[in-house]
Parts: sequence; C-alpha cells; structure tokens
Amino acid sequence: NEYIGKTILIATGTIHRKLGVPGEKELENKGVSYCALCDGAFFKEKVVSVVGGGDSAAKEGLFLSEHASKVYIIVRRDVLRAEPINAARVEKNDKIEVLYKTEIEEIVGTDKVDKLKFKPGEGKYSGKELAMDGVFLAIGQIAQTDLAKDLGVELNEKGEIKINRRTETNIKGVFSAGDCCDTEFKQAI
Repeated sequence: NEYIGKTILIATGTIHRKLGVPGEKELENKGVSYCALCDGAFFKEKVVSVVGGGDSAAKEGLFLSEHASKVYIIVRRDVLRAEPINAARVEKNDKIEVLYKTEIEEIVGTDKVDKLKFKPGEGKYSGKELAMDGVFLAIGQIAQTDLAKDLGVELNEKGEIKINRRTETNIKGVFSAGDCCDTEFKQAI
C-alpha cells in the first residue's frame, strides 16, 4: 500500500541477541529468559546462570542472587567488563560464581532447562555439564532498523538510528524514538 503523510516516526525497537545454541529456542520461557527483573522470582532457591560479560550481566546476576540459591555468570572472555562498583558487588556476593573463558554449547532439557553443556576450552567447566534451572541471556540487543536503512536513514556502527535532540533523523520529516535509536539509555520505561 501507499500512504501519504507529513512525517514518519520510526519506533521499531530491538530484539534480544541470541546465543544460537541448541535448546535455546525450544526452552524459551521454560527456563531460558532475557529479563531477570521479569522472571527472577520464578527461580526462588533455584540454580541459575547469566550469560554475558558486561555491566548488564553483573546487574542481572546481583538481582537474581536475591532469589536464587546459586548464580553463575558465564563470561566468554577472561574479564567481567562491569562498572567497578558492580564488579565489586559480584565479587563479594557468596551466591555468585563467575565462570571465565566459558561458552555454552547446548542448553539441555525437555519441558524445562535441566543442564548446560559447555564448549571445550580453558574454563573451569570446559567440555563439562552443569545442572541448571534457568539461563538468563544478557548479551545485548539488536536494533530493528531495516526499514530505516531502506529509507536512507543514517545509522551508527551498531545499526541504531542516529537522531538529534528533537528526535529528527538525517531525512526531513522522518523521526525516530525508542530503543532503535542511538540514545544512551535503553528501556527507560
């Protein structure tokens, strides 16, 4: 269809970045989650993990430690790139264990998450399995900006729509708002 208007507002948001491992899609909402604040209470006194190496993963782990009996933060690299205060809080929390140089090979379960299989490598659980009740992915978002790109709207290196303080893009009459933009804070609501 064709529509005529004076302005276009693009507010297409983001989607969660996925691991792309076997079991992830099949066990979404059955132990695989993307939001500790949303789903953390379902894991009272359970063993959970947070996948990610940044500040979001640290904060998710800290929040989950208020509910879960044990929290593993699974970090692909050899360092947790969290804000210093959050890294210190993670370090001091007896319920949290950080697994460095560790990557998930498969999320195993039928009706719910039962365990994780890890890729061979250098980490503590390298090539091994670990019983698990929940997996929280904190590995970022992907801006849904294909439409904007097709229109010629300028994107940044992350694929987010560039806007000014008035939410204007580089094309007159085309505006953008929300998580698909190059704003510093996401999910402000």
